[in-house]
Amino acid sequence: MKKRLFIPFGSEWFGIPISTLALAQVYLLIFGREHGIVYRYIGEGLTFTGLLIFAIIFVMWVVSSLSSRGKKHAHWENLTRLSFIALIPIVGFVGNAQLLSIFGINSLSAGISLFDFYVFYGLSLVLGVLLGYRLYTKEIAPREINYAIVIPPLAIGTNVFLAPYVISYYGGVESQAISFLVIMGLGIFFFLYIFIGSLALSAHVSTKMHESLPTTMLPVGIASLIVLNLFTISGFDSPGALSLSIHTVSLLSIMLWGFEVWNFLVVLIIIFARPSRGNLSVWAYGFPLGLFATSTLKIMTVVNFSWMFWIFIAIAVMLNILWVYGWINTVLFVGMQSAKARS
Repeated sequence: MKKRLFIPFGSEWFGIPISTLALAQVYLLIFGREHGIVYRYIGEGLTFTGLLIFAIIFVMWVVSSLSSRGKKHAHWENLTRLSFIALIPIVGFVGNAQLLSIFGINSLSAGISLFDFYVFYGLSLVLGVLLGYRLYTKEIAPREINYAIVIPPLAIGTNVFLAPYVISYYGGVESQAISFLVIMGLGIFFFLYIFIGSLALSAHVSTKMHESLPTTMLPVGIASLIVLNLFTISGFDSPGALSLSIHTVSLLSIMLWGFEVWNFLVVLIIIFARPSRGNLSVWAYGFPLGLFATSTLKIMTVVNFSWMFWIFIAIAVMLNILWVYGWINTVLFVGMQSAKARS
């Protein structure tokens, strides 16, 4: 019974908490603009719910890995599951940043956040290196090459959520070191996405695997994360060559945002034309949409195009719908797994 209970908990389950945190981010952004207390309560509630779900799934995932005889290296051997492990540092960066936005920052929370920043940054880098090693050395099945493998490059770029809080609290060498790591992370995930993303796109176009369709939303997240990194870096108090003009950032961000809109519309057609049933991969829709909503609001505040707020609202509505859609698929998935266990 214990074995049957824990076996389903692979790293792909981490999509649930990160999508929940993405939804929380949208409500916190709405509160920051509209100041409606209801939005704050919903955002905070979703933040705590997402972190609680993550804690439960993390424990179940660890127990599942330890209890699977002869399969302890399953995540190392399977590129998709190895890639989904990178959702752990993403939850760490985003969850920590949201807690700071709710409770504020003091000496204790700043120290913990600084430690978390380095730990999650290191974990993201290690997972990216492991993925690269496996890509270069392992005989890979066609179904393993899908857009899930861009998650490790994406992970290191999400440090931009936590970095501004830590930089604003610490000065001097600590601030310079974090700024350097943010810029370094942007380079890593940008160029890795060009390589790994092209590989994943080519493989998906060739195989057309239905279960990997939701991960086609990830390019939206990549482009949005580049936008957020550029805006953050432009605000760094850095001399000389490290300075980045806000006008240059605005130009590049609008170009990237145009790509986001295109990819978003394509995936929307996919969602309605080829709906999923009992597939955990649908949670891959959540976090990229959260990033898309955040980058949309960020660009709107810079270029002062008020009509972009309605696009933000449309993205937020779609994210709510897909969050419910994810839970429906999760219930169906659990039912299918239970039926298999009984047979």
